[in-house]
Amino acid sequence: MAGLMWEEEREKRRSESLKNHERLSRLFREDRFSFERERRNAIRELIDSAPDEEQKKRLWDLQNSWDKKMKGAGSAHNRIVLAKVIFWDHFHNVWNPEIQRLNRILNESD
Repeated sequence: MAGLMWEEEREKRRSESLKNHERLSRLFREDRFSFERERRNAIRELIDSAPDEEQKKRLWDLQNSWDKKMKGAGSAHNRIVLAKVIFWDHFHNVWNPEIQRLNRILNESD
């Protein structure tokens, strides 16, 4: 029974997300200023929902760094290329070493 309710809620969230995406996509094409205002508000809401002030500060620092890097990209194509470079750099230099460290810890206990 709980699984059925979860599935219905998932579909509801998916539908709402798709409607919101369509709305933001239309706004991006038709009214760039309003889109940027909505984007900023969504970012602010998310960061303000962080449980403590230290985490909020780290999130704002990360967001400001991201915005600064994207601003210097110049074109839409350069922004997507830059976003991919930033992602893969973070993956190889932060996530992967941490995954390897945790893997070593788990395998030592065997």
